[in-house]
Amino acid sequence: MTPDLDAPAESSSVEASPPRQERLPWVNPARCALPCTYDPQARLVSVDNNGVLDPAGGHLVDQSIQEPLGALVRAAHTAGHKLRIESAFRSYDDQVRLYRQIKQVGRAARPGHSEHQLGTAIDFRLPTSASIAWLAQNAPDHGFVLSYPDGKQRITGYRPEPWHVRHVGPQLANELRTSGLTLEELFRARPALGESGSCEDCPQPASRRACGTIKAAGTCDGTVLHWCYDDALASVDCAAFNQRCGRTRSSDVFDCIDAR
Repeated sequence: MTPDLDAPAESSSVEASPPRQERLPWVNPARCALPCTYDPQARLVSVDNNGVLDPAGGHLVDQSIQEPLGALVRAAHTAGHKLRIESAFRSYDDQVRLYRQIKQVGRAARPGHSEHQLGTAIDFRLPTSASIAWLAQNAPDHGFVLSYPDGKQRITGYRPEPWHVRHVGPQLANELRTSGLTLEELFRARPALGESGSCEDCPQPASRRACGTIKAAGTCDGTVLHWCYDDALASVDCAAFNQRCGRTRSSDVFDCIDAR
């Protein structure tokens, strides 16, 4: 569920305390939805590839984001960018199936750890590099942010996904755009903003993966980067975004680096 972060407080003759902000689901390789099989089914509506309400639409989204989603797509089209929705809500069971099907390391989140399960995350089909740049710059105007921007995989736990946005409301989205922080960094700076589960209630073993011998500094297995992310194993294939796995110049930490 995406809270209305911009609703005005009710007026009062007595100075009121700031309204209590609803906590946002916080998921990453170590944090699960709460509960792990969380399903917002009662709040979902069907939309077409442009975010327009359509009972026969191929995508489900939380009803609270339908209007800003449609507005974002319309704004993109007006600017000459033919954005289309590629993927939206996926249930825990959907993610189980996808995780089993996808063979490329790091391409799919483990079940219970995907923002798609929240109903407020969207994958777009972006036809050009100009469309990618436009989305990154303009999504916050409609309350969306890039969850997994370029070069932030060690912070977010996931590979860069310039097509993946999540609705957090205009206030937070613009704060993130101004600060240059990722949503993950904001959660870590202000933990009370987010909520997540321990993953102990996840029904599938695939939802839990211990680090084993892998340390926080990480290691390379060919082009694949593995590292211990808050006591959970995280992995990305650096080749997926034209990089290689190696030591960073300034430390002994492994990361995805320039392929040259």
